Amino acid sequence: MKKENLKRIIQDLESLLTELKSEVYSDPESFVHPWYEQTGNNPHSIPCDDDDGYAD
Repeated sequence: MKKENLKRIIQDLESLLTELKSEVYSDPESFVHPWYEQTGNNPHSIPCDDDDGYAD
């Protein structure tokens, strides 16, 4: 294949990927699990009051 054709294909694929991302991320319900909504939308919060005597 010619380099120019490959460059054009890559540009088209990047454009399509950008469009797909905007469609998916514009609707939070499509990628946010309901559990995160109930716990304050913070999937990285870990309870710190674990004092059961065992090493974590």
